[in-house]
Amino acid sequence: MRAGGTGLGRLLPGMQTMGNLLRLRSRGTRGDRGLLSLSEAPLRSVKGVLSHLLDLIFVPLCPVCRSPLRNGGPFCEGCSRTIRRALPPICPQCGLPFPEGTEGHLCGDCLSGKFRFLLHRSYGIYEGALKEAIHRFKYGRDLLLVEPLGDFLLEACEDLRSRGIDLLIPVPLHPRRLRERGFNQSLLLARHLSKRLGLPCEAEVLVKVKDTPSQTSLSPAERQRAVRGAFEVLRGERIREKRVLLVDDVFTTGATVNEASRVLLRAGAEEVLVITLARSVG
Repeated sequence: MRAGGTGLGRLLPGMQTMGNLLRLRSRGTRGDRGLLSLSEAPLRSVKGVLSHLLDLIFVPLCPVCRSPLRNGGPFCEGCSRTIRRALPPICPQCGLPFPEGTEGHLCGDCLSGKFRFLLHRSYGIYEGALKEAIHRFKYGRDLLLVEPLGDFLLEACEDLRSRGIDLLIPVPLHPRRLRERGFNQSLLLARHLSKRLGLPCEAEVLVKVKDTPSQTSLSPAERQRAVRGAFEVLRGERIREKRVLLVDDVFTTGATVNEASRVLLRAGAEEVLVITLARSVG
């Protein structure tokens, strides 16, 4: 019986999504596994069996192109090949990638003292499957992407962890934008990362008080003017003399995280480091 023109055909996409969600819940997070006690061992076995059965019934799909996952990773092989990591050679401060075969050095922006944050790192370049996944997460409300994208952030944190980070702070949304979207993508990523790192996530320290327009069509100078005065610190005692890791999804010109860093430093933070999923280049 063909599924396309039947009630079953109409149900399959929803069943597939439910299968992905149940599989994620049955597996839990790596942090959850590390906290299991001996009394939970039988439950763990049941979850393992359930996860295996779900894989047999509902073949996991790539969240970007919806093709079957065969490689055990978060994305299919085709989509994974389009993800370009933001790896050395890079600017040692802002992480701007340089052409292969060149040596890493301070870029023009960092030489001019443009940025207030100490260091910034991104997992990859804002293109291909990484860009599509961020869009599906941020605008398509695909919250199942929190875990794989959060794990990408964890990988990008490797050379920041030696700085002795004290706490994480997500870049906040203005209340109007938060009501429209229903969630703050940076907060969800920061919470996932805080569990992996075992560090507190302070979501009520930095607030956005200025409803800035969409910056996609703005020039770098216009972006800088748009975010000036956009943030305030409410509970400065929580960051005083602390090393803060600021979490956001995309680094374009750096105007947003730079303004947030300026406000955090003015409120008493010892230093601010920035981590993002992706950065624009060119």
